[in-house]
Amino acid sequence: MTRVEHLVFLHGWGGSADLWQPLVESLARRTEVQLHCIELPGFATQGAEDWPPLEALLQKLYQQLPPRCILVGHSLGGMLAVRLASIAKQDKVLGLVTIAANACFVERDGWPGMAENTFKAFFDAFTSSPESTWERFCSLQARGDSAMRSLLKDLKAQKPQINSDAWREALCCLAELDNRQYLENLSVPAQHLFGSRDALVPIEAARSIEACGGTVKVIPETGHLPHCTKADIVAEYLFELLESIGNPPAEPFDKAAVARSFTRAAQGYDDCAHLQRAVCRQLLAQADDSWAPRTILDLGSGTGFGTELLRRHFPKAQIIALDLAEGMLKFARTQRPEADGYIAADAEQLPLAAGSIDLVFSSMALQWCYRLPQLFAELQRILAPEGRCLVATLGPKTLVELKQSWAQVDGGVHVNQFLPAEQWREAALHSDLSGLVTDELRLLHFDSLRQLMRELKGVGAHNINRAADKGMTGRRKLQRLSVAYENKREERGLPVTYEVIYMNLTACRAKKSG
Repeated sequence: MTRVEHLVFLHGWGGSADLWQPLVESLARRTEVQLHCIELPGFATQGAEDWPPLEALLQKLYQQLPPRCILVGHSLGGMLAVRLASIAKQDKVLGLVTIAANACFVERDGWPGMAENTFKAFFDAFTSSPESTWERFCSLQARGDSAMRSLLKDLKAQKPQINSDAWREALCCLAELDNRQYLENLSVPAQHLFGSRDALVPIEAARSIEACGGTVKVIPETGHLPHCTKADIVAEYLFELLESIGNPPAEPFDKAAVARSFTRAAQGYDDCAHLQRAVCRQLLAQADDSWAPRTILDLGSGTGFGTELLRRHFPKAQIIALDLAEGMLKFARTQRPEADGYIAADAEQLPLAAGSIDLVFSSMALQWCYRLPQLFAELQRILAPEGRCLVATLGPKTLVELKQSWAQVDGGVHVNQFLPAEQWREAALHSDLSGLVTDELRLLHFDSLRQLMRELKGVGAHNINRAADKGMTGRRKLQRLSVAYENKREERGLPVTYEVIYMNLTACRAKKSG
């Protein structure tokens, strides 16, 4: 079976690579496939280019495609993707996903689409007033979405430079494309995704494509941009197609790479771990003074800072320090020898006896775990009846300013991707552990981008994603990143957000045997 190596994204009319960022982040957490955004002539970074005739455009786009790819196209980009996948004897495209893409954008011959007079009115309005018509287009894209207000705000914040001539030609292309025959004769596996409340592509078009034999998925409570507001759902459909072609989802982090990173950071970790220490103290403050755990597991014990706090709080307890990184354990043994035992192991495969732990304490370590059902099964297994879990981990809003700034530089994955609080709540709910899962945003400030990058490296939390670009980040890219981040500067410095998720959980009184 041929293996997919690349996912390629084509945006729609008026769009740019920025609109793919939520989906790119969701995908990057679970796949090693390389992710690329191709921008259309006349738009965004290609804004100075003219819009070419259709055949020349398809040839230009096909030349940019990497081998063994799945094409993911939105609206006009999706219609062009259908044509690219239908090129005779093409050997690059292995699969196709269209999002909010009709076979005919403008209604014809009984095929459902935008009314011809409505499209002509929009075209004329754009010709006479491009800026105000673009703002109206933003409203139409956001209309009907459950996150309409925030989506519209984000769209308007990405105000583009409009190449009026190219955009008009692209509108003509959108009106003229007729993909009905191409959809019926696709030779590659395909999925067609639609928003249930799309104001630009009627839901009847989805039914018509399905009647032609296409695989159609309708995403509820979304408008014309489901990949922006329901990125995780769109990602799941993409993974279905990837898996059918021979690419099962992967964990976003290579645990061996995580261990190496933190081993290298062990000696200087405490000098940079200001937030980590504050969170650790806050987590331990949730421990009830009436608790008297006999055996404590410090899960992801690091340099031993948390172990030291646990020893003060529970002086009679037996404490086991467990960490993925041998270097961290070696440092803790010599600098903070408070634990009764040290184990190098993965939190998802704990080498501990069932029912042997009264308290699992884990501060800022479990964000490197991705298989939450397996993780929670292990926690439930090792906890004694009525045992407790105190956990602090990181959520996806962590370093959001850095992510946004990188998104203005390129479409790569430069910031570690963590699971949202909702997935932690769901995993806890489906385990035999009950309690509270809460989250908070902590805002720090740094004098410079260099200082932030130095601290991230110092705590071993620089970019460890499998999907990260393994090459060197050039000086020009870093300069562009610095300029983008400087636009966010506040009076106290460059803002840096951390999303901290706290869990205070208890095992059920009677545990199942076996």
